[in-house]
Amino acid sequence: MKIGAWQEERTAGRMRLSVRVQWEDRARDDATIWFEWPEALADQVTADANVALLAAYPLAMSTGEQRLQLDGTVPPRLADGVRAAMALAVQRTPALRTVHLDVIERGTAPEGTAGRREAALCLSGGVDALSALQGNLEAMPPDHPARFRRGLFVFGLNSFDFADGLPVPARAELYEARAARLEAFSSGLGISLLRASTNLRSLYPDFQTWAAVVNNTPLTAIGHAMRTHLSGLAIASTGAGISTDVLQHPFMDPLFATHDFDVHPVQQMLTRAEKVRRLAAWPEGLAVLRVCFLMELPTGPVQNCGRCEKCVRTMLELLAAGGDALARAPFPADDVTADQIDVMSYASRIYYDEVVPPLAALGRDDLVAAIRRGLRRYNTSEPRDPSGWRDLWGRLK
Repeated sequence: MKIGAWQEERTAGRMRLSVRVQWEDRARDDATIWFEWPEALADQVTADANVALLAAYPLAMSTGEQRLQLDGTVPPRLADGVRAAMALAVQRTPALRTVHLDVIERGTAPEGTAGRREAALCLSGGVDALSALQGNLEAMPPDHPARFRRGLFVFGLNSFDFADGLPVPARAELYEARAARLEAFSSGLGISLLRASTNLRSLYPDFQTWAAVVNNTPLTAIGHAMRTHLSGLAIASTGAGISTDVLQHPFMDPLFATHDFDVHPVQQMLTRAEKVRRLAAWPEGLAVLRVCFLMELPTGPVQNCGRCEKCVRTMLELLAAGGDALARAPFPADDVTADQIDVMSYASRIYYDEVVPPLAALGRDDLVAAIRRGLRRYNTSEPRDPSGWRDLWGRLK
C-alpha cells in the first residue's frame, strides 16, 4: 500500500485533509482517507506521516497488503509502537498478518508549541468518557498541565454514519445536535470542544473487520494532527479492566504516543458499574449521558433509544446504582422490564455479573432472573471463534 501526500481543501466553513491510498496487492480502485474540521480550527491542524501511519496501517492489515509506504518521517517510538500493536492484533486474530512499514524513522518536534499545548480527552458523552472527565476535574488543580482543557468529539466512527461512502445527512445532523449539547456542557467546565470528522469507518466492509484491526487509531490520528495545540490525548478505558474480551484493549493506546505527544488510557481498572455509580452523583454529567448504539435515529430530545443492548445495559447499571439515577438520566423510561432483557444479545456479557448483586439487594429478582437466563442462553449457544472473527481469513486470502 502506498500513501500519497496530504491535500488540503476548504469549502463551506470546513477544512478537509485527504490522502490517496494506492493498493499494491489487491486489484481495486484507489481510495481516499479524509479528516475534516471546522475551518475555525484549521490553524491547529497539521497532517503529516504520523497521521497517515495511524490512519492507514489498520486498513493495510485488514486488506492483506504486505507493506505500507509513506512519505515523510515517523518518530521511531511511534513506528515501534505500531509494530507492537500489529503483533497484538495478530495474536487476537490469527487470520491477520503484520505489514512491513516502509518509512523513514527520525524524531522531530512539532513547531510553534511553546506555551500553547493543552491536555485533551476523547469526549463522546458516554459513561467511560464522562467518568474520566469527572475524575480528572476532581484530581487535577486548575493550573495543572494534565487537567483536561480540550474535548475531542468525532463524527464517522459509528457503523451507520456513512452509506455508499458518503455521510448520512440525518446522522450528521444528529451529531451536530449532540455536539451542541456537549459544547454547552463542557464550556461550563472550562473545556473547549473540538469537532472532527473522518471517513475511515466507511473504508471497511463490515464491523468485524473494522474491530479486528482499528482499536483507537482514528482518534489518535486526529490527536496527532492537532499536536501543535495538544500535549496529548486521553482515551477512556472500557470498564473491563485488562480483559482480552473487549475491542479496545487499554494496553494498545500508549503504543501510539511519541516523545512529544502523549496517548494514554484513563481509569483502566475502574469497573463500568463503579463509573456509573460515580456518574449518578454528578447531575450535570448524567444529564448529557449518551450511550446508544444509534441503530435507529432517536426522536425527540432524548438521544438514547432505551431498547438497544447498550442502552438497556446502562439502564440496569443505573438501577443498580440505587436511588433515582435512572429517572434523572436521559432515557425514555425510568425502569427496565424482564422482557427487554430477554430479547438482548449478550456480546458484552462481561459487564452483567457486577450488576446482579446490587439488583438482588434491591429486590429486583425479576431482572436478576432475566439476566441469568440470558447469560445461560448465550453461554450454551453455538461455540464462539476464539479469534473473534471466524470468516476474516476467507476475505483476506
